Amino acid sequence: MSFSFQLRYFLGLIPKVQKIDSAWAELFRMRNELLQIEASVELARFQELKEKILSDDFVTKKREINNLNLKNSDEFHLLNELSTLEKLNPIKRYFRFIQSADCERVNRISESKDLARYHELENIVQSADFIQFQKETKALRYKGSPEQIKRREYNALEKSSRLKRYRLTLESEEYHLFLKLNGDEKNKLNSLEEEDKKVKIYRHFLKSKAYQNMLEVEKHDLPGRLEHLKQEVNSQHFLDHEAFLMDKNRYTTTPDYQIYKEFTELAGDENIRFYIKCINSSVYANYKEIAGSAALDRLLELREKVKYPEFVQRVEFLKNKKRYELTPEYRLEVELKELENNKLILTYHKLKKRPELAFFEKWEIALDENFSDPNLTSSLWEPENYWGSKIAGFTFSQASELQAYQGMKNVEVRNQILSIVTKAGKAKGKVWDSAIGIIPRDFDYTSAIINSGNSFRFKEGVVEAKVKFKAHEALTSAFSVTGDQPFPQIDIFRSGAGRVGLGIIDKSDNGGLNKLIQIKGLNFNDFHIFRLEVFGDVYVWKINNYEVHRQQFNGNPGDLFLNFVCSIHKPVSDQLLPHHLEIDWVRCLKRK
Repeated sequence: MSFSFQLRYFLGLIPKVQKIDSAWAELFRMRNELLQIEASVELARFQELKEKILSDDFVTKKREINNLNLKNSDEFHLLNELSTLEKLNPIKRYFRFIQSADCERVNRISESKDLARYHELENIVQSADFIQFQKETKALRYKGSPEQIKRREYNALEKSSRLKRYRLTLESEEYHLFLKLNGDEKNKLNSLEEEDKKVKIYRHFLKSKAYQNMLEVEKHDLPGRLEHLKQEVNSQHFLDHEAFLMDKNRYTTTPDYQIYKEFTELAGDENIRFYIKCINSSVYANYKEIAGSAALDRLLELREKVKYPEFVQRVEFLKNKKRYELTPEYRLEVELKELENNKLILTYHKLKKRPELAFFEKWEIALDENFSDPNLTSSLWEPENYWGSKIAGFTFSQASELQAYQGMKNVEVRNQILSIVTKAGKAKGKVWDSAIGIIPRDFDYTSAIINSGNSFRFKEGVVEAKVKFKAHEALTSAFSVTGDQPFPQIDIFRSGAGRVGLGIIDKSDNGGLNKLIQIKGLNFNDFHIFRLEVFGDVYVWKINNYEVHRQQFNGNPGDLFLNFVCSIHKPVSDQLLPHHLEIDWVRCLKRK
């Protein structure tokens, strides 16, 4: 297979990298264009229209539109219903009234302040309290009233002979002597001589009618009652109420009378009388009955409906024999035809027929590293020997290697191409010697190794990289994948003197290199795409998409990760350094 490849490569029958890149770019361009079209409003509309127009509902709707006629339509029934309602006598009388001067006058009066005041006063004067007060006020009499009784009592007391005698008694010498002897000296009366003049007067007073009258007056407190009545009958409130009771026209002096008077005046107003007469008429009764009726509501509703532009247009539409051409459905069909000839839709149909785009239905792009970041993506790549770091905690070289690995010092990204740079230079490092172990060593060369062991792995699929390097005997550029153990190591390519080797190294001794298939004849001034396909126990190697080796391997390496490395195994002339392992892109595909 390698000879066949070499012959084809020599004859120019193997695809060039540029062609493969162009095809890949074109594939994505088509995919992106297709995705853009698929996300477009035009395609969404096209698919929506196509689905709608081909639907049973649309076909049925179209047939129904073509079979329409006015006589069987809802519009026709509404017009007939409106005509019937407008011919009803109560409806006619209602409209005659609302269009009359009387209706205008009633409406104007109904909004007036006078009518509002009339109704306000009407509610008052017709209330039970108002009527009761009016009756009670007119029925009032001064004769027999509490005021008359108090007035008579006052006048009687004012003229009372008892009170007159009482007042004279209070002013008499006998009463003053009585007061004097009735105090502390009363106890001395028994010791006084009977003939004493004062005692005689005192005893005479006690037996007198004046004293008996005084006791009777004070017993009934007639002076106090007189004084109380005097204050009451002379109070303004008493005098006002007494005058009110004595006035035969007393009702006209009340606030209620003013309300009643204003009400009667408004009741006689020409406009109010007209309003009351009108609202009590049969014409107005018909107006009120129809005004809130379902028949009038329906009539007004129908009048509005038949005036709607939509209704008028619908009637005209039903009369038109070419009515379908006026429908939204017809416009949808026209729109669909226009979209079918749209450049975007035509491109969509062409792209959907391209077999290359079936790639995206079968494959998933798990990794697409194109080194667009001038700094190495630390989340993906680690600039060290994965197994060395994992086992020893640091990167070391093999005993047969002459370079020290210096990580990022020997990695650079320029113009979206990553280079592992191998160059001359003193450096200290460590090596693995199977007989001794890890020992320090001084190196004359430096290089680098990068891996994806802690960030990206795959079980099955395709991994490929576009790379360029010089194939010298002393310099080794390699791209490999390993799994859960350092071995087996699957070399996608490993450079030698004017050749590359590829295959599976199943153990770590030098004899493992002999198992690699050697490919010669490559132009190492050009980029090449090295590809490994892993499915089950079958491994396939390709260069520029041409199969160069196929191998069955029954081992289970586990999840595989990527390694790129450049190493030196013999002293190198200065003309060969610095050496660059250039990586344009790395890609991994998985089947969906």
